[in-house]
Amino acid sequence: MDLAERHALTIVCAELDELRAECARQPDDRQRGLERLEAAARARRPVLALIAELLGSSPEDTVRTLASGLPGAGPGQADEERFCCPDGACDRVAVTEPAGPVPRCTVTGQHMKRR
Repeated sequence: MDLAERHALTIVCAELDELRAECARQPDDRQRGLERLEAAARARRPVLALIAELLGSSPEDTVRTLASGLPGAGPGQADEERFCCPDGACDRVAVTEPAGPVPRCTVTGQHMKRR
């Protein structure tokens, strides 16, 4: 997987809940686009073109957009315990409260690995 695709998957994984909430307020074609994006992410296929389609932009513009996050994404949180992608497919890092529940990958549903 090239770096741009890896970065795109990382952003999708980190911001999928917010993206789902945003697409829920959009027309049906956006929701179907999100379903295709999620299926590709679960299968570990390229997602950059699907994100571009969802955002209505070119792949090049999408790469630049991903630097600031996807629509609906909020601020980060304090770094306590750190967890990473369960199968190493993306660079997402999730944090929790100490001794809190282990986060799950929003794409696959698997528990994330402790870093």
